[in-house]
Amino acid sequence: MTRKRRFFQSIRFKLLLVSLSLLAIPWAGYRYIQETERFLRQTQESTLLSTAQAVAALLHNSPAIVNATQTAESNHPGEPLQYVNQLDHPVQLDGYTEEWRPFLGNLQRYPATDPWLFESILGEYGGYLYLLISVHDQQVLYHPPGSDRLDLGDYIDITLTAPDGARKRYRIASTAPGWVTARTLTDRSGTPYPSGREDRIQGEWQTSESGYTLELRIPRYLLGDHIAITVSDLDDAARPLSARLVSTTGDGPPTQLGRIVRPDPAIGRLIGGMQHENARIWVVNNQRLVLARRGRLQPPEAAIETEIPVPASPLQPLLRLILDQPSEHFQDDLSRSARLQGREIDAALAGQPQSRRRSTPDGRAMILSAAWPIQSADGVAGAVLVEQTTNRILSLQNQALEQITGITLVLFLFVALAILGFASLLTGRIRRLSRRIETAVTPDGRIQGALPADRSADEIGDLSRHFSSVLNRLAEYNRYLEAMASRLAHEFRTPLSIVKSSLENLQSDTVETDRQRYILRAQQGIERLGLILHRMREATRLEQQLIQTEREPFDLCVLLDQAVEGYRSAFPQVAFELERCTGPQTINGAPDLISQALDKLISNAVDFHQPESIIQLRLQKADARHIRLSVRNAGPPLPEGMQQELFASMVSIRGKSGSEPHLGLGLYLVRLICEFHAGHAEAQNLVGESAVEFTLWLPVERESRTEGND
Repeated sequence: MTRKRRFFQSIRFKLLLVSLSLLAIPWAGYRYIQETERFLRQTQESTLLSTAQAVAALLHNSPAIVNATQTAESNHPGEPLQYVNQLDHPVQLDGYTEEWRPFLGNLQRYPATDPWLFESILGEYGGYLYLLISVHDQQVLYHPPGSDRLDLGDYIDITLTAPDGARKRYRIASTAPGWVTARTLTDRSGTPYPSGREDRIQGEWQTSESGYTLELRIPRYLLGDHIAITVSDLDDAARPLSARLVSTTGDGPPTQLGRIVRPDPAIGRLIGGMQHENARIWVVNNQRLVLARRGRLQPPEAAIETEIPVPASPLQPLLRLILDQPSEHFQDDLSRSARLQGREIDAALAGQPQSRRRSTPDGRAMILSAAWPIQSADGVAGAVLVEQTTNRILSLQNQALEQITGITLVLFLFVALAILGFASLLTGRIRRLSRRIETAVTPDGRIQGALPADRSADEIGDLSRHFSSVLNRLAEYNRYLEAMASRLAHEFRTPLSIVKSSLENLQSDTVETDRQRYILRAQQGIERLGLILHRMREATRLEQQLIQTEREPFDLCVLLDQAVEGYRSAFPQVAFELERCTGPQTINGAPDLISQALDKLISNAVDFHQPESIIQLRLQKADARHIRLSVRNAGPPLPEGMQQELFASMVSIRGKSGSEPHLGLGLYLVRLICEFHAGHAEAQNLVGESAVEFTLWLPVERESRTEGND
């Protein structure tokens, strides 16, 4: 009984596994897209470097760059610079930092090393300069009310140059949190007493968790090109000289003022025509302070909201979990920066162009930046930085991956279904073939019917035809086995009857002459039985001999010449004719076995040839690899359909009369010898000649083939 096969053991499952090789398509596509992405990023990097180089060439020896640059050869080596941020709207003076939030990353600490005392930032809008000063002071000491001295509490000094170049110093000292105005002090004098009030400089003083915060507003017409901020931290009002003084130029009172540096509108207009879509161009001096900025990395919020959404595919939610998705809503940490940092800026200020990829703080976007040095007569005066996100490349990559994945899945489903259907067709044909075989063969091994051959030209059709041929041969063999018993019974019956009758006659007859005749007949019957057993042992012995026989090359022409001479002597009443090709014909085998096979064919030809006819032996080259040895005799034709069956064991077409037993083993031995030499035997009727031809096809050695060709 056939055991039920599980699905994973079937051909359909194995072909389905083979179809999984289609999954290599998206992997190959992904690798290709990765290479394409790398190429696009290199192209984008080259484009940004080219843009930075073009802007740097425009700004070469630009006065705006040179004036905003700190050089060692200037009149004021080491001159500090004070950067003024361009505000988007006027600041409400309330002492809080909310309106300064976009610019808080530009706060500068003084001193730069811990413990720091205060942070400050400058902004400009309209006709005013705004200052935000955040002081870190655990004990804020306010100015005592009613006192004319301005050094008995914490205070902040603003030292600046007027438009006419005169140096001015203003002090803000508050008696309590709230609105404050500046007091004028005589510059370069140590007197703590004010010389007057400057109501045009106003601000708000507010306490904070770490100290206090001061917001000031100074009209631009009071301000020249330099400014310095000094913070005094006093802890003991009785000792005003013990106050700690820290300024934007170092510890203690300012020895020099910091030069004010603003973004230059002229530079901004110059680089405005070079900007790209969703790209940003920076121009910085050699202290990394921003002199101009144009463009933006993010499109306007209105553009993002009105952007037409791309129809989502069914694969998009899955791909979003796997692939990085481009996003225009990312945190731009440099959007309001006054001073740029980065290894590409460092390299550009050192004179070497360089690019860099960095991720935004929230990890939602990747920014590619390229920096190029700006040259001047005194060396590198600054750098140009061009930035752009890789969102466009990432979006193209994801779209391509989505398309490839979708096409691959559709193709995979189609091919998988096709393979599954084809596998079902194949397995159906194999199952039908299996059922036919089971129907043709009984459980005890008997063949009860023919197996119809499949007409298809594929391998399963070949398998079906081979099974049909095998079953037919097995059926013939079964018939042969069944007939062998009757044939042996017939062959044994005659000699046994002779022996039995002779013994019975011996018992009943007392005449001496008759007794001798009966004994002779019994001996003849026993000899016939012995001959039958001898021939059967001969066939068995030959099969065993073939296993142990060693091959050797020999000339078939010489063997044939000698054999024909022997046949003429053995059968003087028969005429033999030999026709063979010239030159030696060497085969690799056993000469004795070939002689034995030839003896069987000659004996068969002598038995069936017509009297006074000639038995012909022919040795001819069939092709470059085989030689053809045939024995032809005139006589009765072979029965139809028996040409090849004659070479089977115990198959004979001789009549049942005669003194010699014929078991049909002669041609069977011929077939065995032929197959041992890697050849085959054939028998055929010669049409129109009333003759029969037996042929041996034997392979020849390479040397013999070469000589024959020569």
